[in-house]
Amino acid sequence: MLALNPIQPPSRRQFLRTSAVTALAAALPGSASARASSRRGTVRDRLWIWAHDGQFYNCEFGLPRKSRITPVEGAFYMGVPNVMFIQYQGVPVPPFEQYYVPFKALRRVFWTLSNNANQMHRLGAEQEHVYRLAAANPNIQGLLLDDYLIGPLQPAAGRQWLAENSPAFPVTLTLRLAAPARANTLELQQTDWESGDYRTARLEVDVAAREDAWAPVGRFELPNEPGARLRVPLPPGALAAVRVQILSTHDPQGARSCGLNELRLLADGQPLALDGAQIHASSQFPGHEAFHLLDNRAAPGQSPGYAAQVGLDDLAAARRRMAGLGRPLELAAVVYAHQLDPAIAPLLAPIDTVLFWTWRAAELPGLEANFRRLKQLLPGKRVLLGCYMWNFGEPNGPMPLAQLARQCDLGLRWLQAGEIEGLIFLGTNICDLDLEAVEWTRRWIATHGDKPLKR
Repeated sequence: MLALNPIQPPSRRQFLRTSAVTALAAALPGSASARASSRRGTVRDRLWIWAHDGQFYNCEFGLPRKSRITPVEGAFYMGVPNVMFIQYQGVPVPPFEQYYVPFKALRRVFWTLSNNANQMHRLGAEQEHVYRLAAANPNIQGLLLDDYLIGPLQPAAGRQWLAENSPAFPVTLTLRLAAPARANTLELQQTDWESGDYRTARLEVDVAAREDAWAPVGRFELPNEPGARLRVPLPPGALAAVRVQILSTHDPQGARSCGLNELRLLADGQPLALDGAQIHASSQFPGHEAFHLLDNRAAPGQSPGYAAQVGLDDLAAARRRMAGLGRPLELAAVVYAHQLDPAIAPLLAPIDTVLFWTWRAAELPGLEANFRRLKQLLPGKRVLLGCYMWNFGEPNGPMPLAQLARQCDLGLRWLQAGEIEGLIFLGTNICDLDLEAVEWTRRWIATHGDKPLKR
């Protein structure tokens, strides 16, 4: 085990008096020391810290307490001059100009182009606020897409219907039969998603004997157990359609969503054939569309593999918009070690810079092999190595210091060899929680930050 001499985090009143701030001041834009450092190039110049607004992660992922630190305070505390800021759960709300004022003290910033909780979406009016912010602030080096790749998608036979993360309830699932039929039971099966998320709770069932002539059946609750089944008695007579309105979720955190593993209509205990039926959901997760409840076939034109949050046409338009802002801007995207598949290469074609992360600490022993595979799959891409200071992958808990040390030392070697552009530490909103890995990383940065780069 690595020997540690814990550094007590300063109070917020002491932040601007710490030696970390004094050391970092030399690297800030505009100073003579900054200009000299830029010419000779140091390790610190290539260090970044991942940042969310301080209100997030509070007591989640097994973290011991709530954070009160802001993104820029976290960067100064760690002695890192560059920040990758991720708009998270809609915070901050545009316009961003006032929120950005403290970021002007930083050397370089990547700002979120779009982050929609790992769901496919279109770029729109909100991105105009991002472009305006980038045009007005020359320390913005580029824009980034967190969790850009969606996948790997499960094979069709293993998919369930899942709504998107944190949907607006009620989530409505509507089944329309090809022709009216008699059924006396609706059977619903709870999801058995590996994380335990997407668990449907309370729901309301309606039926229609003809187009949209809905009649209520009642309110029910699906048990919070993987694969649990609920049978709902239906009124007599022929049915043209059935509607399930999901009112709530069992998820206490995580996806905070809902879904179903199976939906069946039964007549005297026997399932009805649903050939030609149509099913629609008001919310669905890419790769887990509602039609899987009927027949588990792949959607037309879709194959198992990967999707991207933002379509290539939208990214092309974003790149054109970025090119018109008066200076070159990079477009960066997150790639995880478990996503290293040839299918991702076309989706990464518009991306300049790959932010490479290993989600679970247990996968870090394979870092060298995964890094080589990344370079083979995406030749010519700029790469920054992501280093977690807490194990956010299951099981949540402290980051093993031996694994963190090995990752940082490999990153330093790759940086000095010119194989990566820098290292990223995650993240600012755990920097005031008195975590071993944070304090170890702070000392590592102090030890290596001012070393000159060889390339």
